[in-house]
Amino acid sequence: MSMPRKALPRITAVAPGAKPFTLQIRWTTGEETLVDVSGIINSFRFYAPLRESPALFRQVRVGEHGADIVWPGDLDMSNDTLWRLAQEQSGATMERRGISPLA
Repeated sequence: MSMPRKALPRITAVAPGAKPFTLQIRWTTGEETLVDVSGIINSFRFYAPLRESPALFRQVRVGEHGADIVWPGDLDMSNDTLWRLAQEQSGATMERRGISPLA
């Protein structure tokens, strides 16, 4: 018997954050999160254009149906990746397991 899958929130708005490689994201839940995507951008060749051009990074937009975010040049990042990062960076995933994040 399989467990029912919980639908992940979709993205309703995105804007570049004040710090490099951060994004301010608003979700269909109404929640707003600041997500640091530097780890992903610095780890994958696919994102090299974003590493090389802060102006390109600032052109981020919500993709079709809020399922991802997109940049010119066919660059994208999925909402599930961003939601996971938002939860990890806020400490929410650790709190659910009964682990307190370090202060």
